[in-house]
Amino acid sequence: MKRFNVRLLYTYKFIGQCLPIYAFYTLLFVERGIALGEVALLIALWSAFAILFEVPSGILADRWNRRNMLVISSGLQGVCFVIWAFSHNFILFAVGFIFWGLSGAFVSGTEESLIYDNLKSDGFEESFAKVYGKAQFFANTGTIAGIASAGIMASFISIGAISLLSAAICFLNAGIVSHLREKNYYAERQKNESSGFLTTLREAGAFLKGSTVAFVTVLFLVLFANLGSYLDEFDALIINDFRIGSIWVIVILTVRFIFVSLGDIVAPFIQKRTLSIRQIFLINGLACVSLAVFAIIWSGYAILLFGLFSMFTAVTEILLVDTMQSEIREEGRSTVMSFYGAGQNVAMICFSLIYALLSGIFTLQQTYVIISVYGIIGGVSFFLYEKK
Repeated sequence: MKRFNVRLLYTYKFIGQCLPIYAFYTLLFVERGIALGEVALLIALWSAFAILFEVPSGILADRWNRRNMLVISSGLQGVCFVIWAFSHNFILFAVGFIFWGLSGAFVSGTEESLIYDNLKSDGFEESFAKVYGKAQFFANTGTIAGIASAGIMASFISIGAISLLSAAICFLNAGIVSHLREKNYYAERQKNESSGFLTTLREAGAFLKGSTVAFVTVLFLVLFANLGSYLDEFDALIINDFRIGSIWVIVILTVRFIFVSLGDIVAPFIQKRTLSIRQIFLINGLACVSLAVFAIIWSGYAILLFGLFSMFTAVTEILLVDTMQSEIREEGRSTVMSFYGAGQNVAMICFSLIYALLSGIFTLQQTYVIISVYGIIGGVSFFLYEKK
């Protein structure tokens, strides 16, 4: 059997995020007559669809074929962008988001599980953090490339055409990921057993209930380690509050993705110097200290501190996902990870509502101070809890 082709994995991750429509899809909605309130509702529906499909898709990935799930995911995302290219009303845009929500659910937990089982098959499961980190790095550089190319394309073609081009990229990526090697220990074991889908669900639930490390890891991932990704939707508001040129929006987005990419690369090196999960919690707390200092200074000149926050939260996410994968034994990996994915989507909706509430009561600067203090308390609390 040939070894797992990590280069092909990295290619798939880069192309899968190199989608120029990412920079313009909200503008496409407005251009086609969708009100801003309806745009917010569409994005909320997107998260709701992802939550609805998350756990069932995780079970399917464990019991069927993870590579094929990724192929279908890329195809479904492409269908979404095709629908959007020709949509002129709320219903069709919502239908597009159903396909995208299903696509995201098919990927969530599936990629990590496919990577881990393939590395385990080759005897290199200890390299998961390195390979997963690099995969995330190529995904983030793909995002940067997609955003940069979108700015150029918008001068020559319509946003609808950009949506169709993005769909073509998705279909191309479906062909690329179809050549990844499939290795699924759980599915192989299930061939000799007669258990059903509910058994897989119960096993995953029992694992999270019975493993303190797994439960605490998922809890911290959902509540604290993903603060950076929860905040990235609001980056433009920071620049607006600074009252500086709109070009700084591109600056802050670029800084975020560059530092997140750096975090993806340095995570395995930090892992070698990390003795326990307690230290991972502390790293995330220190990341929020950087965010707090940025919020106190509240200036474009302190943007590197914001970047450091993004970098170390990315490091935390990779190390904790590695911890989770290492804890799983006979249970379905994708199903276990789907609980994390569902929690993440729920937390994103709640966090957006809390962010809106705080920014309506406090200044934006004060809001970011409050959020950073929340992150610091979380890191310190979990650090002290694990000491017991």
